[in-house]
Amino acid sequence: MAVPRFPPINVVALRKNCQPKPLAPRSSLNPHGEHLPMNWITDWIAEHGDLLNVLANVGMLVVWVTYLQVFLAGYQRQKKATILINLGSGKGLQAHCLVANMSAGPIYIHTLTAKLEGPAGTITCPVTEPDDADQWQEPSELDLWTRQGPLESGKVRDMGTMRAMFDHVRAECASARHAVQVVTYAREIELQVVAVYGSEDIMVAASRRFLIVQAQNGLELQPLTLTAEQIRSKRARRRMVEMLEVQQTNYPRV
Repeated sequence: MAVPRFPPINVVALRKNCQPKPLAPRSSLNPHGEHLPMNWITDWIAEHGDLLNVLANVGMLVVWVTYLQVFLAGYQRQKKATILINLGSGKGLQAHCLVANMSAGPIYIHTLTAKLEGPAGTITCPVTEPDDADQWQEPSELDLWTRQGPLESGKVRDMGTMRAMFDHVRAECASARHAVQVVTYAREIELQVVAVYGSEDIMVAASRRFLIVQAQNGLELQPLTLTAEQIRSKRARRRMVEMLEVQQTNYPRV
C-alpha cells in the first residue's frame, strides 16, 4: 500500500496567517451623527489649544477675584466697629441701658450723650460721668461708677437706669432756660455712644432713639429702630467729634 504524500508546509505563510489582525479603531459619533475615530478629540484639543488656554486662564482669574473679594469683605468687617444699645430689666424708666461691643476688637467708651426732644424744644447733654443726683440703686455687673472705660469684644456694660439719665440731664440743665420743661415733657430720647476703636483714626459711634409714651404703669420707652444706628461715614464722625468738643466746653445745648 502506497503512503500518501502531502505537499510541503509553507511555514512563513502559516506564520503570516496566524498573526492576529489589528482591531478596527473604535468609533464615536460627531455632532452630525457620523462615525469618527476616537482620536478626533485629541485632534480637536490640539487645534483649539489656544482657545482652551485662554478659557482656563479666565476661569482661574475669576476664582482669584472671588477669593480676593471674600478676603477684603472679611478685612472690612474686622475694621468696622459695631456697638449695640439696648434696654434691659423692663421698658420703663427703671430699665437699664446696656451697651454691647460686637466689634472684632475692644473699644474704649469715651462719651455717652442723651438728647431729649419734645414740644418745649431739644436739649443735648453728656451723661458719661454720674454726679450726686445720679446714683445707681444697685451696683452694675462690672461694679463701676463711671460709664466710660474699655469694653472687650462680645462684652456688655450696664450704663445705669434710664431714670438716672433723666435725673442727670435735669440736674445739669437746671440753670438753662426751658431745660426743665424740655426734660419734663420730652417725647423722644436719643442715646449716643462714642468710642475709640483701635483700627480707626477717628472716633466711632452708634445711636438709638426711643419713644417716650405714657402707659398704665408710668412712662415707657419704645425703640424706634430695630437696632442701633452705626455712624460710620467719616464726615458724620468728624462732625460728631466737633460737637463733642463744644459740649465739653459749653453744655448743655438747648
